Amino acid sequence: MFRKLSVLVIFTALALCQPYSTRAQFDILVQHLPEDANTLVLFDMEAILATPMATHGKWREGEQNDFSAGLLMVPPQTLQLAMASQMDIELMQGHWHASAMKLSEEPSMMTVTERYGGNVDEISRQSAAVLPNNTYVIKFGKFIVGSMYPADRQKAARWVDDVFSMSARKPLPTYLAEAVGYADHQKTPIIMAIDLENLLAPQLIRHRLDSMKSLKDHNVDLDKLATALSSVRGATLGLNVTDRISGGLKIDFANDISLMKDFAKPLLLECLSNHGTMIQEFNNWDIQVSTKEILLKGSLGPSGTQRIFSLLHTPPNMQVVETTSDSGSNQKSNPQRVAKASQQYFHSIGLLLNDLTSEDQRHQLTTPGLIAQWYARYAAKIDALPILHVDPDLVTFAAKVSGTLRQSQSAMRGVGAKTVAQISDTAQPQVYDYAAATGPYGGYGYRYAYNPRASMRADGEQMMKIAENQKLAGYSTAGNLMQQITTAMANMRRTMTEKYNIEF
Repeated sequence: MFRKLSVLVIFTALALCQPYSTRAQFDILVQHLPEDANTLVLFDMEAILATPMATHGKWREGEQNDFSAGLLMVPPQTLQLAMASQMDIELMQGHWHASAMKLSEEPSMMTVTERYGGNVDEISRQSAAVLPNNTYVIKFGKFIVGSMYPADRQKAARWVDDVFSMSARKPLPTYLAEAVGYADHQKTPIIMAIDLENLLAPQLIRHRLDSMKSLKDHNVDLDKLATALSSVRGATLGLNVTDRISGGLKIDFANDISLMKDFAKPLLLECLSNHGTMIQEFNNWDIQVSTKEILLKGSLGPSGTQRIFSLLHTPPNMQVVETTSDSGSNQKSNPQRVAKASQQYFHSIGLLLNDLTSEDQRHQLTTPGLIAQWYARYAAKIDALPILHVDPDLVTFAAKVSGTLRQSQSAMRGVGAKTVAQISDTAQPQVYDYAAATGPYGGYGYRYAYNPRASMRADGEQMMKIAENQKLAGYSTAGNLMQQITTAMANMRRTMTEKYNIEF
C-alpha cells in the first residue's frame, strides 16, 4: 500500500470546493463507518504531503503510475481516509473491514468494474459495485466512497441505511472516538487504534503470566500485575513524517500500572511477538511508564513501516475516478496497452515478492506463526493487483503465485500443530490448550502444559528440540516453495519479453 513513504503512503491532496478543518473531515468520515468496530485507522493526507520527506521525494509526481502498478492501495485522488474493522483480537482475524474515503473528484462505480471486473449494483438507493475480491464499493456522496469486506450485501445495506438515517452518528466506541481527537490535537497524520476494553479476565491473564519469559528475573506480584493488565483500555499507534518517519505506541489502562516500570518493555515486546504484531524496530524504541500509560517511541525504517501496514486490511485497490488512461477503456485493448499493463503487473508482483523475501530472511527474529501471516498478506496483495488490460496468461500465473504463497503459509502454520502432536506422542504431556500457528500465544502459535514432575527439565529440553526441528522443517518446505516461485518468475519474464518484445 505504501512504498514512496519508505514504503508508506503516497496520496494526492487536492483542495475541495469548501474547505473543512482536519477534525471536521475526520468526523465526517467516521460517521460513514459501520458500528461495532474495535480498530480504527486515520490518515491526514495533506499533512503527509506537506512534509520535507514528501517534498524531497516528489511524491505528488508519478502516483498514478505507482497506483496502476499496484504499489498503492488507495486511489491518488484520496484526500482523507478512515478505516475500521471488527477483529477477533485473540486470533488477529477480521470479521469485517470497512473504509470511508474523501476524494478530490467524483467516484464512478462503472470505472471500478471496468478496471477490476465485478458488477455495478445499487444498495439502499446508493450506487455500488461488487468486486471479484469479495468487496463492496459504495458511493455515499459526490466525493465520499466506502468499501466493505467481505461483500455481505445485507450487512452493507444496513450500513448504508444507518449512515443516512442518523444525522449525527457516533458509531465508534469510546476509546476509538478518543483516537479521533488525538489525531486532531496532537497533529499526528497517521493514527491506528485498537479497543481492548473488557477483552481479558484477570484470571486468564494471571494464568498466562506464569509462562512469560520477560518476568522470569523479576520479583513481582503476579496477581496484582494480572489485575492491572486486565484494565487495559486500548492501544494507539501514531506515526509522524518529517524528514524521517517516527512513531509512538501508547497503551492505556484504567488502573495504576506503575509496578510494571522495571519490565514493561520486555513484557510488551513479548506480548506483541506472541500476537504476531512485533516490528523489529520496537527493540530500539525508548519506553516511558506513567501511572496509567505505557509509551514506546522511536524511528521506523522502510521494512518496519511496511510491516505495520501489512498488518492492516486496506481498502481494495480500486481506481474510482476515471483517468486519461481510462478513456476508451470499453474498446478492445490494443497490443501496446496490454504490453504496458502487463509489464507493470509483472513488475508489481516482483516488488511484492522481493519485499516478502527480505522479511523472510529475518525469520530467526520472528515466529513461524508470524511468517505465515506475511505469506497470507502478500498473497492477498497479489490477488488485489489491478488486472485491466493485463495479459490473461499473466493473470493466471499470478493466481498460481499467490496459491504457492498460501502453501508456504500452511507449511508455517503447521509447525505448531506438528510440534504439539510429536510432543504428545513422545513425552505425553498434559495438553490443556491448543491454537493454530497463527494463534497469539506460544513462540510457535501453540500452548501446552504438563504436570510438575522430577523429569521436567529433561522433558523441557526434549520439547525444545522437537519444536526446533519442526520449525526448521517448516522453513525448509516454505523455502522450497519460494524457490519454485523464483524459477517460475524467471520463466514468465522470458515468455512475456519474447511475446511483447519489451523488457519485463
